[in-house]
Amino acid sequence: MDFFGDYHTHSRHSDGRQSDLQIIEAARSRGLKEVAITDHGPLVLGIGIKDAGTLKNMRLRIDAFSSFFPDIDILLGVEANIRDLDGHLDINVTDMEPLDIIIAGLHPYTLPTSLSHGIHLNGQNFFRHLSRRQRQKAVAANTQATVAALDNNPQLDILSHPGLFFHVDIAEVAKACARNQVLFEINCGHGYPPISDIMIAKEQGVTFIINSDAHFQETVGQLDYGRTVIEQLGIPGERIVNLQEQGGYKRWSKKVKGCIH
Repeated sequence: MDFFGDYHTHSRHSDGRQSDLQIIEAARSRGLKEVAITDHGPLVLGIGIKDAGTLKNMRLRIDAFSSFFPDIDILLGVEANIRDLDGHLDINVTDMEPLDIIIAGLHPYTLPTSLSHGIHLNGQNFFRHLSRRQRQKAVAANTQATVAALDNNPQLDILSHPGLFFHVDIAEVAKACARNQVLFEINCGHGYPPISDIMIAKEQGVTFIINSDAHFQETVGQLDYGRTVIEQLGIPGERIVNLQEQGGYKRWSKKVKGCIH
């Protein structure tokens, strides 16, 4: 089972430990036809890109590299951070213009849009270990934020590592992915979601993408966890967009306007 591309990697512009050139070289060495560089949005503390201008500069570099590497398509994306219960992201519509792929997910230490939303997301999750009720409240808040992001951001292509860091109701999140045609990520860098959650997502009709979430050159294109899971569950190839036979991102990327920010 071969893969066409890896669409979730991080460079030194955020929390990766590799340059954009190293990502490209690693992807080529593993026989990929496409690779996307998708650094974190700017409002996650300590690991996000500096600002939207960084994306414009990255676009220029990637376009320049493309002329030197005709054997691979090099894409630019971002892993935006979900900021509140209404699903606002830390990348606005204008800043998305130079991007090929939009990923979004919940991440710790993301700057919320308000103190109230910060309490509901970060606060609830901080206290989730104290009791079953606190855990239920955290899951409800996380699910609300994720579903709102999926429903209210029509440019969104991929939901990253659903349930990692912030546990969610997988069935509800999967339903929202399916109705919004957002790809449900199987994240090989974290080995997440677990197979039980992927089984639930499969039943809700999602389409999957298998990505590395590589922060190091050695793990670009390392997609073994996803390969193993889909084989175990018997997920048909037509539901995995980045298998070799499915072709590249132009087969599934969404180019529509109207994202809230």
